Amino acid sequence: MMLPKERFAWVWMTALVIVFGLYFAWIQARHYIDPDPTFLARIGALAIALSTLAVIAIATHLYLRMRRGEDGEIEQDERDRAIQLRASTTAYYVLMAGIIYVGCVLPFTETGWDIVHAALAVIAIAEIVQCTLTVRGYRKG
Repeated sequence: MMLPKERFAWVWMTALVIVFGLYFAWIQARHYIDPDPTFLARIGALAIALSTLAVIAIATHLYLRMRRGEDGEIEQDERDRAIQLRASTTAYYVLMAGIIYVGCVLPFTETGWDIVHAALAVIAIAEIVQCTLTVRGYRKG
């Protein structure tokens, strides 16, 4: 039986991989079709991707909350806190390394949307790392 935090981590990790995979594939394909898309096309694609992630996160949270029923919030024990601490700490370091790269290196070599996409990719990677370590922590026992 999967615990709610593990189940949410699985759903969130899958959603991030699929949604951002499709988003970056669309960006790459769009670049070959139209090398300079309009601002509206770019921001529209980003809004669709982020809205999809928001709907998935809210729906999953509500579903898991309904499944718990009347028990309410499940108390976190030491194991839950240790798993979350380990996953969050590693994801934080991944995020900081990526954002340092995006903020300190890319402004000298790239411009505009390339920096935005790199920042989004770093945030997604850090979240995927956190979800992966959360799942691994619960699976490891």
